[in-house]
Amino acid sequence: MFIEFLSPEIFDAIIIINIIVGLIIAGRRFRKDLSGPIPDDAAEWARAAYPSMQADASREDA
Repeated sequence: MFIEFLSPEIFDAIIIINIIVGLIIAGRRFRKDLSGPIPDDAAEWARAAYPSMQADASREDA
């Protein structure tokens, strides 16, 4: 049968590889979200905390 090769060690390795790939993808997305501009619907306290982000966004519009 097709899954006869699937020993507990192989199954564990597949699970660990999936977790590692998922963490890499999530980490890249998290870093992209942090380095991007503040969204238009962000709260005022977030805009006040990062005034340089607003200046960058206004320069891009010009």
